[in-house]
Amino acid sequence: MRLDEYVSHDGTSLARLLARGEITPRQLGRCVEAAVAAVNPALNAVIELYPDALESLPEAASATPFGGIPTLTKDFPVEAGRPAEFGSRLAQGFRAAHDAVYWTRLRNGGLVNAGRTTSSEFGVPAATESPLYGATRNPWNLQRGVAGSSGGAAAAVAAGIVPFAQGSDGGGSIRNPAAFCGLIGLKPSRGRVTGSPNANAPLLGLATAFMLTRSVRDTAALLDLCHGPDAGDGYEIVAPAQTYLDAMQRTPSALRIALCTTAWSGVRLDPEVAAATRSVAERFASFGHHVEEASPDFDYPAFLHAQKVIWAADAAAHMPAMARHRGRRLEDALGPSVHALYRWGCGIGGAELIEALAVYDRVTRQVGRFLAGYDLLLTPTSAIAPEPIGTFDPNRAGIDADGVFDDLAPKETFTALFNATGQPAISLPLGRSGDGLPIGIQLVARFGREDLLLAAARQIEEDIGEAPGIWGQGHPATHAGNF
Repeated sequence: MRLDEYVSHDGTSLARLLARGEITPRQLGRCVEAAVAAVNPALNAVIELYPDALESLPEAASATPFGGIPTLTKDFPVEAGRPAEFGSRLAQGFRAAHDAVYWTRLRNGGLVNAGRTTSSEFGVPAATESPLYGATRNPWNLQRGVAGSSGGAAAAVAAGIVPFAQGSDGGGSIRNPAAFCGLIGLKPSRGRVTGSPNANAPLLGLATAFMLTRSVRDTAALLDLCHGPDAGDGYEIVAPAQTYLDAMQRTPSALRIALCTTAWSGVRLDPEVAAATRSVAERFASFGHHVEEASPDFDYPAFLHAQKVIWAADAAAHMPAMARHRGRRLEDALGPSVHALYRWGCGIGGAELIEALAVYDRVTRQVGRFLAGYDLLLTPTSAIAPEPIGTFDPNRAGIDADGVFDDLAPKETFTALFNATGQPAISLPLGRSGDGLPIGIQLVARFGREDLLLAAARQIEEDIGEAPGIWGQGHPATHAGNF
């Protein structure tokens, strides 16, 4: 299979070719290797490929939904024994001790972990410009960034290296890279994808893992494979009534959709982002859905302070253990942004953390009551288009905890809320800036309604038709199909 052929397929299409014996997993592995060689020197998205994984790819497909398709995982603990360095000098040499349970389900469904992708340091900055591996560049314009923290995954999928890649989202870390690279990025509901063996959902419930994709059907099929609790989880989300692949195909009608283009943080919204969001609202209205401007009402400053407390307390709790494990000093090994968050977190007391969680509970009730009146909420994913690399340099000297969150605001003002409240949210590649950069549009549903998100996304995907590239965008300038 030639690279220009390989990149034209999503994962579902490749799985069908595998099932028919028209290609083999071994051939797909060679395509991944060739794609990395072609585009990664420009992108810096893939840290390494795993020779043992590629060499063990068979000459026949497995009897699984995805048949042995190679993919990539983020530089976080995913698969036992694999490096997981969090984009940080502090964690250099660290390896995952256990398989993530959701990953065992994906692996049993036919995915092969062929390598790892870059991340921002410990997933904190919304710019994949880590002290350990440097900046990851956007395939659409190599002078622009890919957001974070799953930036390497997004760049790799957009550039055609793999049809989908694993990421995680604690404040927008799947959705913003998807938006910046012209992909689909779903953050499932809290508890839909278990964080076992370590937690129901990491980061005190804020974070979840999933995949960045090029098609809604891949998103649905991957969620079908990996959703559900693990034995011992402290709570269990209600299971879907049908498969997500089936739900995706149920065309929704007469939805009530709230449109919000006012940033809750007060950050300035790029006019091109606002225009793209309104254009999507008009498209939904043309399908017969009712769209009206509305927004949840909540205390954003209190929410933001609670977010700072929770993130900083988590850093203070976990960084010393990594430092002891690797035999390094935090002061020497952590980048400035993460070290600033850690230092601030060391001064947080138990009462302040409990109050932060109480704020999150109040905001969750307010957002839940708002969404009870609507089927979907439509917002931009990020308030800005992809910025030049270095604009929000997480490694600059003198940054403090407030500065860390000031850097996050343009990207996470519309996304982090739903990590706090737990609703599912998806970024869709539905806009372009005047200079050709992707703009992502976010849809949010009520808790547990990934089925509706996928059905609404599929309705738009079908409307776009068969134009070249992902959702008719064409291909980015740096793309494996060009080689």
